[in-house]
Amino acid sequence: MRKKISIFWNIAFSQLLIVFVAEAIILAFANSAIYRITYDHCYYDIKKSTAAIEYIVSQYNLDDAEQAKECSAELSELCKKLDSPYIYAIELNETANSETYLAIGFGDEATDEARQSRYSGYVVTGKVKPEMLEALKSNSAQIAQTNNQFGNTLICYQKLHNDSTNTRFVGVEKSISAVIDELKTLFIFVLMLTLFLTVIIVLSFSFVVYSKVSKPVREMSTKMGRFVSEHEKGVERLPEKGSREFRQMASAFNSMTDEINQYIDDIESLNREKHIQEAELNIAKNIQLGLLAPDNFSNRFVNIDAYMYPAKEVGGDMYDYHVIESGEICIAVADVSGKGISASLFMARAITLLNMYGKLGMTPSKIAEDFNNALTQNNPNKLFITAFLAKYNPKTKVLTYTNVGHNAPYVISDELIMLDGAHGMAAGVFPDITYEEAEITLKDGDALFVYTDGVNEAQNVKGELFSTERLEQILTWHISGNRKNIITDIRKAVKEFSDGAVQSDDITMLALTVEEPYSKTLHLKSEKEELLKINEEIEEIPGLSFDDKWNLNLMAEEIFVNICSYSYPDSTGDVDISIEVSDKVKITFEDGGIEYNSTVNLLDIETYDHNHTVGGLGKFISLNTADEFDYRYENGKNILTLIRNIRD
Repeated sequence: MRKKISIFWNIAFSQLLIVFVAEAIILAFANSAIYRITYDHCYYDIKKSTAAIEYIVSQYNLDDAEQAKECSAELSELCKKLDSPYIYAIELNETANSETYLAIGFGDEATDEARQSRYSGYVVTGKVKPEMLEALKSNSAQIAQTNNQFGNTLICYQKLHNDSTNTRFVGVEKSISAVIDELKTLFIFVLMLTLFLTVIIVLSFSFVVYSKVSKPVREMSTKMGRFVSEHEKGVERLPEKGSREFRQMASAFNSMTDEINQYIDDIESLNREKHIQEAELNIAKNIQLGLLAPDNFSNRFVNIDAYMYPAKEVGGDMYDYHVIESGEICIAVADVSGKGISASLFMARAITLLNMYGKLGMTPSKIAEDFNNALTQNNPNKLFITAFLAKYNPKTKVLTYTNVGHNAPYVISDELIMLDGAHGMAAGVFPDITYEEAEITLKDGDALFVYTDGVNEAQNVKGELFSTERLEQILTWHISGNRKNIITDIRKAVKEFSDGAVQSDDITMLALTVEEPYSKTLHLKSEKEELLKINEEIEEIPGLSFDDKWNLNLMAEEIFVNICSYSYPDSTGDVDISIEVSDKVKITFEDGGIEYNSTVNLLDIETYDHNHTVGGLGKFISLNTADEFDYRYENGKNILTLIRNIRD
């Protein structure tokens, strides 16, 4: 582990950091101020100098070569005095976009190239600046700012007052960067000196703090660290001496160690008990969840979604469903009074009983009566259970149910229907109670929704209930929506409504949706490569066993290959295949090729010689795999129908 930095260095580093940040801020402001001040100074200085230089240049006849030479010499002297790289007199040709040097002076910063190339009469094209034109028009000095080989540079243009052509002016250049560099050098020197003195002062102050504060505190910290990390009950007590503050700290630490030692002993004992309880609760939770049916089930008749979430580690809610030998589906949703271990044990007993009675083929009312009598025996805690029990017959689509003191469930059909019939007393209270039955016929696509009161009585942080009205509103939305998302949507709505409030009761829901008959039509070309689409579609048929799908593929593949070979022997045409599923699978092939009846001239399997007979075996196997088949030729189309009963 990396060694921690002492308070001495923490104080020193903190103060140095503050100083450095302050110095950086000052430097940033100073740099901006230096630039602004330097710019303003250079601006007014060059403007003033240009006015004087214009007057001097006006004394010369620049059309005279000798006077122009003398003017250039005087301008060079002025460059050195004004610390300017160039001062010049120029004649501007706006039409040609050029300028002609009449006289030019060079300062110490002027380049050798400029000294050799620029002279009286030298013409430069393409460098006419807007400020030059403005100086000629306004008769006042105009200043341009540019970056050149001298850095940030100001150039001042002033029209010659004795110029009748209105094309001549003087230009004076001044480097701002050179002035700023000189000031920065001085500023950096002062800054470094200040930083050096600051470091000396900070280290001196930190040393004083270390001697008076850090050293005693470190001794206390060392002993506290040993107590915390090693829990030494016999750690040496801190001496209660020194300043009043340190005596109070030492006394507080000594008292704290005594109390913490006692707390630790108590907590260790509680933790041992808590860990044992948590382990037992986890085992109970896993057992409870293992007793529940899977949260999703589907066959070709129904789709079932279920959800159970306990308010504590284990709960008193349950759901169960199973398919019995007759093909009917038994459904149960129940809610035990109370929560926790006792409720979960009672619930486990209820699941076992309901599952057993359901598999015996009893009616819902008979299951409720025997279930109630069994629970009233050996019920010392006087717990009771509400339940909704139902049996669905997928052939008649009749749902028979009884309600054992439970919330009335709903059927989502063309409208929202509350199943409030056959309502009886909760189980486990009184023996020998008779329960009524009611029934409802469901349509394709209808959904049964059963729930416990943990849904409609869920609370938010304000103590408001989710309410039956909100639940019915969500269920109503699903009349025209996807009914297989009912549980998902209600879970989301309850979670958003609760908004972080502690769950007060177990939440359980179950939704049974009646599957609509499966129907699909494929539009294919008479090409053998299209077989893959047929295989994929058969694999997607819900509720069929592997053997059923294998036999359907066997039938469909052989018939489709025959259509490709005999209905369209020399061309490619369209083949429409329709698949319909109820208690049997009906596959119809329709093509517009040559009339071809594959159901005639079947080979005699008893006389079949596989060594000498060519063809016909696949067609024989395909048609014999079907339970029924029919061929007809109508409106120029071959229509072949194969029917195979589903083997449950």
